[in-house]
Amino acid sequence: MRSTTKIHGFAKFKLIIILAFMSSIAPLSTDMYLPALLHVQSSFLASEFLTQLSLASFFIAFALGQLIYGPLSDTFGRKTPLIIGILIFIASSLGCVLVDNIYIFITLRFFEALGGCAGVVIARAIVNDSFDIKDAAGVYALMMVFSSLAPMLSPTFGGLLLSYFSWQSIFAVLFMLGILLLGFIIFGLKETQPVRTKFSHQATIASYKFVLKEQIFILYSLLGAFASAVLFAYITGSSFVFMGHFGLNGTQYGLLFGINALGFVLFANINARLTRNFDCQNLLKFALFIMLGALVVVSIGALLGLGFWIFEAGIFVAISMLGFILPNATTLAMARFTDHSGTASAVLGTMQFGLAGVIAFGVGALGANTPLFLALVMLVPCALAVILRFKTI
Repeated sequence: MRSTTKIHGFAKFKLIIILAFMSSIAPLSTDMYLPALLHVQSSFLASEFLTQLSLASFFIAFALGQLIYGPLSDTFGRKTPLIIGILIFIASSLGCVLVDNIYIFITLRFFEALGGCAGVVIARAIVNDSFDIKDAAGVYALMMVFSSLAPMLSPTFGGLLLSYFSWQSIFAVLFMLGILLLGFIIFGLKETQPVRTKFSHQATIASYKFVLKEQIFILYSLLGAFASAVLFAYITGSSFVFMGHFGLNGTQYGLLFGINALGFVLFANINARLTRNFDCQNLLKFALFIMLGALVVVSIGALLGLGFWIFEAGIFVAISMLGFILPNATTLAMARFTDHSGTASAVLGTMQFGLAGVIAFGVGALGANTPLFLALVMLVPCALAVILRFKTI
């Protein structure tokens, strides 16, 4: 990793807050929307599959868009592509308020993700620009703590909005948050990547080839992608399982989603402290085995019909372990590169959200909206992540 300038005190805190906001704007677009899925289905008179396709299209666009923003940010600097992406997010969110057709809505969700993903991919690149590997591990974890607070509360907030307003109010709030983020980026974020004179397709292709040849980077990126697939399977199917199968209402589901997200936040915060004294690889291995065990318990409990509390306890542990897994896998992958941070971040994010799109599509297409099906869809990628951990040794 390149030699970096030390950032301390308030400047570091402010940077982490802005990067966390950048990283959370797209997850907010999913998590706040989750309690509204049944309302959207009813409003458009659509099937469960089409309703869940609005999630799958979001994840797919999120994956594809990162391939665009990564090399662009390596060439034109971090801020310009970021501003363009957030403008697309703002326009698409406004469109979701006004739309009256499910197919147009799905399309707008695609473009909302296409814009919002700029924040995620460029935030990772800025961390890699600004910190060495020991500091980066802690910064990634702290970013996840801050960026998870809003998504943690957003299903509850989304449920409250639904208690007083229509589901379109959720996208009106996202529209306003997009404008707020745009102001933070323009006035509060410094450029960390020198702007090159012109964009070169050949240089972009060469950059991707360089990144894709790094085997350890690919392995850690895939490991993080499979771990993320566990999360996105839960996000896509949880509202139908907890509300449709276990009978929770929108407010109860939002509260439960927040409790599970709180586990993620707590363990990400613990991870930020532990990385000062413990190796990232060992923390990663520990968390993977705990998550695997928890999902085995969830699957057995669902198979035997042991009820809500066994299911929820296992889910809580599994989601909590992602607070260890995701920041450490990201750090170990991104540390392989210096001048190709944007491209590497794009490849890493595309793997994560491409797989998330496949998982979201599969949950809807297979009707994996029962406790057992959802547990198995979460267990399989977790087991694959454990296998990949041994490949990185």
